[in-house]
Amino acid sequence: MKLSGLLDFDVSVDLWKIRPDLYIDLRPFPYGMIEQAYAYSFGGDVTVSSKEELAAALGEKTKVGLILPNNMISSKFVLVPPERSVEEVIAADFTQDCAVDSFFICEMGLDRAYVINAIDEASRRIIEAQLPLLESSIIRALPASFVVSQFLASLCDISGTFLVVETRSFEVYLYACAMMEGKIVTLSSDVVKTNIKNTLNEKVIFMNHKVVRFYRTDSILQVFIVGENSPMPAGEITDIILSALKGKANVETVEEAFPAIKGAWNFENS
Repeated sequence: MKLSGLLDFDVSVDLWKIRPDLYIDLRPFPYGMIEQAYAYSFGGDVTVSSKEELAAALGEKTKVGLILPNNMISSKFVLVPPERSVEEVIAADFTQDCAVDSFFICEMGLDRAYVINAIDEASRRIIEAQLPLLESSIIRALPASFVVSQFLASLCDISGTFLVVETRSFEVYLYACAMMEGKIVTLSSDVVKTNIKNTLNEKVIFMNHKVVRFYRTDSILQVFIVGENSPMPAGEITDIILSALKGKANVETVEEAFPAIKGAWNFENS
């Protein structure tokens, strides 16, 4: 995905054939007492450091891959009828977005299914302000829901619809996803920052309702709780989720640090 103003190629290139030098998770991590920090990797170990330290660590690296909060990068599932192209859909429906790309998923009857990722102008300015780089090329920008799911798919047997509960130090991210033709699609996403015990139950019910509406009959039957840090014990989260889904789901816990970064590199190498 190209972010206008950050990319300057003299010739037309296929960005999907270019691998980033590094991935940065632009969702802040706790660092010390007051500093905002980001996790990053060059394809091996994952490091967390402040914005100032990150700038020094990156050095000459200029081909950047970003992991963004789902509210910063719009990821939409669309059906394109035979008489239209995905480029026409993007031009008509995403004219206010400054960066757009699309993934072909599969054919559904006569229509073709795509996922369209887009970053609007306001989010682009926020991203530029957060990056500690004077000059860079944003080669890839991926939603956190996609890369965390990509990481889980490399470890677990996933099919149909599933819920990902990504636990971080001060919040819980929720992603309702589906595996379609071997590809991961985000159906809905949300985050719980406060009053987790009460709010989590409501959000899981709502997300399951959206999945049922989308799939008509298929509800969430698999749940993955992933993350090394959590604002509450994994057992309590499991109890809340099973209550919200009326005990019909299989819940697995994966204690893993930085699943988004690891999922991004897994995606690059798949």
